[in-house]
Amino acid sequence: MKIAFWSYIRHQSGVTAGVVLMSVLWTELFGEEIAVTSNHICNNSLVRRLCGGSEYKERRSGEVFSYELGEPEYFRLLYAGVHKVPYKINDSLRFVPMLGNEVEMFRGAGLCEVDKQIAEEEHLFIDTACGCGYGSRKILEEAEVRVVLLPSERQYIDHFFQSGTELLERSFFILGNYSFSQSCPPSYLIRKYKIPKERIGIILHDNEYEQAMKEGTTISYIAGNLNREKRTGTGRFTRYAVTTVEKLRAYTEQRRLDCCVE
Repeated sequence: MKIAFWSYIRHQSGVTAGVVLMSVLWTELFGEEIAVTSNHICNNSLVRRLCGGSEYKERRSGEVFSYELGEPEYFRLLYAGVHKVPYKINDSLRFVPMLGNEVEMFRGAGLCEVDKQIAEEEHLFIDTACGCGYGSRKILEEAEVRVVLLPSERQYIDHFFQSGTELLERSFFILGNYSFSQSCPPSYLIRKYKIPKERIGIILHDNEYEQAMKEGTTISYIAGNLNREKRTGTGRFTRYAVTTVEKLRAYTEQRRLDCCVE
């Protein structure tokens, strides 16, 4: 199944961070296979396009890899310039690049080729470029599940839901970069916009997770904190992330059944 992660507004909701977190947790908790792709016009500057940052270099196995500050561990290999084929991260997770020049990527080219390289048992997580470009709209139309990452400020949430968007159907919503003291609570979406609580998740703002993203240790950080004491800051971050991925998986399974009926 194609699961597209997307936000209508840039730099606010943490789309790439959400893809990373949900894909790693999914493989760790459920033992299912995940493929990840992206329709960012420049695959080689995925995070620079999202939030900028300073460039680091790492020498590994005789090759020099460059990656941007904040780059997830399993995207850094793109910077070698030679990994333009599916790359296996571990036994359950791999990256499948969406190829094409800027025009082709904008027009939505590449997803069909990615589909051909996805095994039947794999879920495809798509890090979809923010906004309403043609390529992103095409991906959202074709995805069986849309994961809309919302900014935590109420005015942005209201703008999205009041814009007459068609994205309310077959969508799961995540409040990204969430802070209990400053963010709009999930109950607001339930009460005002009638979104079922089963379709709402939370990804907390967490400085240690951000640091792991910067250092390229995301996978080991997430796996190593699954059993962390829940009352700690990191433990609370993990607990809410686990609840969110469990809700997302349940919704995805329901969508699978609905698609079979359709």
